[in-house]
Amino acid sequence: MLRIVAVTAALTALAGGTLAARAADTPDSVLPLAKLASCDMSSPAPTAAFYGKMAAIPGAARLLMRFTLMERLGRADDWSKLDVPALRQWRRSLAGVKTFGYKQTVGNLHEGGAYKARIQYRWLTPAGAILDTVSRDTPVCRGPLPNFAVVDLEVRAGPTSDTRTYRVGVTNNGKADADQVEVVLTVDRAVLDTVTIDHLSAGDTRTVSFTGPACNHAVRVKVDPSNTIGELFEDDNNRQFSCSG
Repeated sequence: MLRIVAVTAALTALAGGTLAARAADTPDSVLPLAKLASCDMSSPAPTAAFYGKMAAIPGAARLLMRFTLMERLGRADDWSKLDVPALRQWRRSLAGVKTFGYKQTVGNLHEGGAYKARIQYRWLTPAGAILDTVSRDTPVCRGPLPNFAVVDLEVRAGPTSDTRTYRVGVTNNGKADADQVEVVLTVDRAVLDTVTIDHLSAGDTRTVSFTGPACNHAVRVKVDPSNTIGELFEDDNNRQFSCSG
């Protein structure tokens, strides 16, 4: 299950409250700026910090920024926008500043996921009308990823003559540990059950067991069927075995 992404820290003001003219680490010619300030995807509570900076344009009285958190799970997936309530509001500068910067930190991120921020910049006139607006994406925060593969399937006699015990080997041949790894077994196109591996370390293989009806045609095993854990590859999570009779 996806964990809720929560904002753990907001703006840290540099050079006196609004990051005004003294924050000259970036030339105005390359503004607005969208930067990955920090990335920690290896801790028990992964976090990322994104930094935006903008300069005033002629006619602008106030500068605004808004951060949207983008998530990608799995290498082949598209980016998804995450609705984080604390990120819905616009961050506003004081009136009349020439340069405005904001650092947004988010935490409780998904292990194995990739994250970036889409920063919207807005310039307002003294009357509060929108003078201009643009958006930029920050670089991506990602950590080492796990990778699941179905190793083998062993079928044994079940507790009754018309049942079987299916023992499935699941390995993590990636570079990161993973928690709450779901394994689904389907017998003759009917889902038998889902078993969750609490923790699967990088380089380890675990065997999970299912008990159900005897197979007539085929058994299919899917690991992480909802694609909730980012992986190096997604095409080795699904494997079908023919029944021997």
